[in-house]
Amino acid sequence: MNFQAFVFCGKGLKLAPFSNTRGDKGMPKPLLPVANRAMLEYVLDWCDQAQFKEINIVVDEGDEEVMQEGLAGFMQFREECYDVLSKNVGGFHTHYLRKPAPIQFIGAKSEFTGEILQQELLERITGDFVLLPCDFITNIPPQIFLDQYLNRDHDSLAMAVYYQNAFENIDKKQIKKFFTVYTDNEDSMKQPVLLDIYSREDVEKTKYLKMRSQMLWRYPNSTVSVKLLNSYIYFCSHELVHLLSTDDSAVAADSDGSDSEDEVGSRNPNQIRPSYFRNKTKMVKDPMNGRKSFAKLFRDIARRSWQHSRPRETVSIFIMPDVGIFIRANNLSAYMEANRYILKIKSASTSHTVPVTGSSSAIGADSVIGASCTILGKTNVKRSVVGANCKIGNRCRIVGSILLDGAEIDDEVTLENVIVGKFGKVGKKTKLTNCYVEGYYSVAPRTVLKGETLANIYIEGENEFDDSDMDTSSSEESTDQSEMYNEEEYEGDDLFER
Repeated sequence: MNFQAFVFCGKGLKLAPFSNTRGDKGMPKPLLPVANRAMLEYVLDWCDQAQFKEINIVVDEGDEEVMQEGLAGFMQFREECYDVLSKNVGGFHTHYLRKPAPIQFIGAKSEFTGEILQQELLERITGDFVLLPCDFITNIPPQIFLDQYLNRDHDSLAMAVYYQNAFENIDKKQIKKFFTVYTDNEDSMKQPVLLDIYSREDVEKTKYLKMRSQMLWRYPNSTVSVKLLNSYIYFCSHELVHLLSTDDSAVAADSDGSDSEDEVGSRNPNQIRPSYFRNKTKMVKDPMNGRKSFAKLFRDIARRSWQHSRPRETVSIFIMPDVGIFIRANNLSAYMEANRYILKIKSASTSHTVPVTGSSSAIGADSVIGASCTILGKTNVKRSVVGANCKIGNRCRIVGSILLDGAEIDDEVTLENVIVGKFGKVGKKTKLTNCYVEGYYSVAPRTVLKGETLANIYIEGENEFDDSDMDTSSSEESTDQSEMYNEEEYEGDDLFER
């Protein structure tokens, strides 16, 4: 496929205190482990299935070196796999082999994903492209999405992908719901079209859903849903580059009706319907402000289809079928479920408990243990992920929990649905349920807590942590408007003003 993939790596404010948003003691969000693999590796595996032309990882400026070091092992492994396959195949069936797509790291200066696309990436885009988050895990093959996009309507600029939450254990309070307006087009051959998005806060503020009459006149069979979640996956036509470009000369070749037949036919090689069937009139460019998230940017593009007297290009919508699984590990509850989903796949191939060599401890088949771990006697680990270099004492019970690298668990500790950060310590005879323990934090012996966040006190500007105190406030879930990948905020956007 001649698609260019752009994977946007956010700061992970909703994954605090385990992301590095509070200081240098956390981990970059894309490198947070899911079943002892960086979550970004699952996205890159998915991109390899799609056989994209190139994969671009967009990170904050200055973080390129950190990301390259974190993914060095993965990138070396994918190259070694290709070398082994090419040697074993020999001279036969070599046409089935494809060298892994090159991975490039792009340092972004802006804090808004829309501005990054408009100001920093447009010059890199040479054809159709796809925008991806760094935190999704799915068993739906990319060919399903590609087929939907390649067979889109001729007036569609992009395709937005939506899904419904299939995991009941995800805390519904951590999922922000929006009113998504779209056309299902059941009685026509046209694909569903995204029309508008309303935040729940704005609807509650005005006490009703304010639908535009102009939109209803043009699309009378509109549907409003509060169950759809935006996956933040956008398959985009190269024409979108011309729409977002702030340089009028960049669209001169495509806006001139006197283009030659060769130029018109080669304008978009990924398009199923030949471009000479399309209307060659000049694309009307509306002023597009890129200082916003992708969700707002594509919402504004979707509004173009009905807010003008003259019809404009549309944004099609693809709702994932229920036959597949899709999850974004963009909050702590979803992060836990992403780990459990991978463990469930692992346990399907192994259905017995594995005893630890030299002790009476047992590791469930639905658990993953990292390298160089020490697990002492009479300890049970079930449905859990244990990172590398962890130490677990005697007579511990660990169920449905995640221990990041270097965690230390003392004797007779019970952990249920708990995340322990890097080099975190849990004292003897402690019982934690539904708790989060930040990295480098020490839990005192005989502590009994439920539903708490144990975090170090961080003095801003000093870059120092004090693990002698416990912070169980809800301030960890605060949202920073400067987050690079904070698409889920619509408040204060003058949504109802024209």
